[in-house]
Amino acid sequence: MAMLTENPLPIILIGGVAATAALVFFLARRTSGPLMALAAILGLSAALLAVERLVVTDREEVEQSIAELFAAIEANDVQRTLRQVDPNSSVPADVRALMPLIHVEKARTMGSQGIQVHLDQEPPTAVSSGKVALTGTHASSGAPVGYVNQRVEITWTKPGDRWMVSGYTAFYEGRPIDAVDSARANQAQ
Repeated sequence: MAMLTENPLPIILIGGVAATAALVFFLARRTSGPLMALAAILGLSAALLAVERLVVTDREEVEQSIAELFAAIEANDVQRTLRQVDPNSSVPADVRALMPLIHVEKARTMGSQGIQVHLDQEPPTAVSSGKVALTGTHASSGAPVGYVNQRVEITWTKPGDRWMVSGYTAFYEGRPIDAVDSARANQAQ
């Protein structure tokens, strides 16, 4: 069911093939049966596409939260970034330490993010993992910063009605790093 509520492609493909078959039968026979089948297939496909569009799954909510987080980081907006973060986690301290160190020019995800949602936990949690690209300059030295095509795992919690960052692990060349210490160490003195 999640495939039908998160991705319109199966609905479009199956509906398109079925509608084409019904249209071929109608054109060959010119009877009302294939015409009614065609109308039913188009109606059902439209209804399923409407449901897919209206139903927002937790995975889609996490995807939207990822987009909002990266937009806030790219805007160099500490307060907006902090609104995406669980205040009861250790992440706000990292945000306050990292964001003044680096003027971000681009913060983007690269490709799709793997997202695992765990609704059986209280509060619900999720983990997103994927490659990111972050480019910018050190605020004090002007030295370029590039963190490109590296993996980041973000842990999400949903303590209320929205998903918030509760932890993260940044990787460099496949090994976990301390993002704050790395940013400080790369800064020219």
